Amino acid sequence: MDRRQLMLGAGLAVAGLPQARAQAWPDKPLKLIVPYPPGGNTDIVGRLYAQKLAERVKLPVVVDNRGGAAGAIGAAAAAKSPADGYTLVIGDSGSLIIAALANPNLPYAPLKDFAPISLVSSVSIVVCVRPDSPIRDMADLIARARAQPGRLTLGTGGVGGPAHLAYELLASMTGIQLLHVPYKGGAAATTATIGGEVDLMIDGSAFAQVKGGRLRAIAVTGPRLPALPDVPGIGETVRGFEFTNWWGMLAPAGTPAEVVRRLNEEFTAIAALPEVQERLTALGLAARHSTPPQFGDFLRAETDKIGGVVKSAGIKLN
Repeated sequence: MDRRQLMLGAGLAVAGLPQARAQAWPDKPLKLIVPYPPGGNTDIVGRLYAQKLAERVKLPVVVDNRGGAAGAIGAAAAAKSPADGYTLVIGDSGSLIIAALANPNLPYAPLKDFAPISLVSSVSIVVCVRPDSPIRDMADLIARARAQPGRLTLGTGGVGGPAHLAYELLASMTGIQLLHVPYKGGAAATTATIGGEVDLMIDGSAFAQVKGGRLRAIAVTGPRLPALPDVPGIGETVRGFEFTNWWGMLAPAGTPAEVVRRLNEEFTAIAALPEVQERLTALGLAARHSTPPQFGDFLRAETDKIGGVVKSAGIKLN
């Protein structure tokens, strides 16, 4: 074999390396970065999917909680990881959209530095009042708010959070004006609503109190929840309204397409498992799945929607 043939053979071997590595995936433990502390919904969803993925690929999937900066620290670590399919991240609107709106110098570009794999879960945020509240439903709330602008008080888990953004979108579509009272987290807003400090609240953390009878749900911000089938979505009263919180799996940009496809197949299968659906339903969440392109389109649409709400409402994010 002459020198030219040797060089050609070496070139073909090198060119085939990414495909060979993709075909061999996975052959070592995986890591899932959760960009929030343990215990929250992002952590719960991430650990559930990590456990089921480990069972399916017959390899450990280590959960790495890297909280801080509203999800930005963990997401940045994921974006800088090798694009080999062994480091994944579970992202949400906080780490993938709101963080970029709040910080122009974010060390990663959510729409460029990740390869979307699949949506995995979503939740319609609950709008609720105390059981003895005279507010009957969403139509009644809108009528009262229009009659007395700024008088009704609304508690949320903080400025710029999903609940606050959902309210601002509702206000822009209906013209209502509530007095927004941001608390340091959904739990504090729930306590304040139960105690009568505010007239109503929007937050996913109220789900348990609704199920326990300490609060009454009048609507949810997206599709009806399987766990609250009699509670209508706001969109059933305000045509075109929808605002959900969601979670999706991503890998660093440049991850081989074959690995992304395989991961998508695994997460799609996991979302269909009865035990996964039952676990999420018990938490007021829903299992979701999508193709990688669908998830990418979803991220771009959500970025435009949330960015528009933040700009039109003049929300100052920190």
